[in-house]
Amino acid sequence: MNARAGQAKAGDQATDAAGATSSDGGAEALRRLAGQHSSGYRSVGVMAYDIIRDAILSGALLPGQKLRQETLAELIGVSRVPVRSALIQLEADGLVELQDRRGAVVKSVSVEQAREVYDIRTLLELEALRRSMAHMTPERLARMRELSRAVDAEQEGGGFIDARTEFYAVLYDAERHPVLWETIEQLKLKVGRYVLGWRLVGDEGAEHSHSHEHLIDAVEAGDVDHALAVLREHLESVRDAVLALLETEAQERVGA
Repeated sequence: MNARAGQAKAGDQATDAAGATSSDGGAEALRRLAGQHSSGYRSVGVMAYDIIRDAILSGALLPGQKLRQETLAELIGVSRVPVRSALIQLEADGLVELQDRRGAVVKSVSVEQAREVYDIRTLLELEALRRSMAHMTPERLARMRELSRAVDAEQEGGGFIDARTEFYAVLYDAERHPVLWETIEQLKLKVGRYVLGWRLVGDEGAEHSHSHEHLIDAVEAGDVDHALAVLREHLESVRDAVLALLETEAQERVGA
């Protein structure tokens, strides 16, 4: 399923309670995520945060949707305290909005805000790649190719998110430039569900896959200008897809 089809499908589902990709209000999606995250955590607060975050990024929870603490706590299998803590952290991440009267809702992003995010991201990511290429190693190149195949093997969801995030962490040399990497990641979260959970470019991710391989080839050749051009083109392609989805959503709200 491509992103536009996934968006249309999700938009047809219920948007109450705690989910939106099935007629049960997303309850099954949250229970499934809770099962996947049920072990290996230092605290239930971290687990609750990861589950709700994944649900938002995967599109199980839609922009503007109410997030009732008691419903989330029941579905995840924890008390309301870690859920409340998770929602506060998610607000800091830009994924949730805490409103006085409505409580917590999944945060929406406007076309203008998304365009600004991508303007800033493009500046930062081009600079990150420029710096990274100055210290590129064969080991990092090999790891990027391995991660690229992992990204291509996933269509959407948690596996795609994890592989994609690690790919760019290696590409941008996050260990050497942690502040720059953290800033880029925070910006990605602002348009998270449109990018991190779904493929946006090309039929069944074909163009997305091609851009990764093309980019790695340019980096391996040491051609900085060409690598920057490939990255810019990819960011602009994803930006245009995100803006198209947001414009469609805005038109649907006006027509509703």
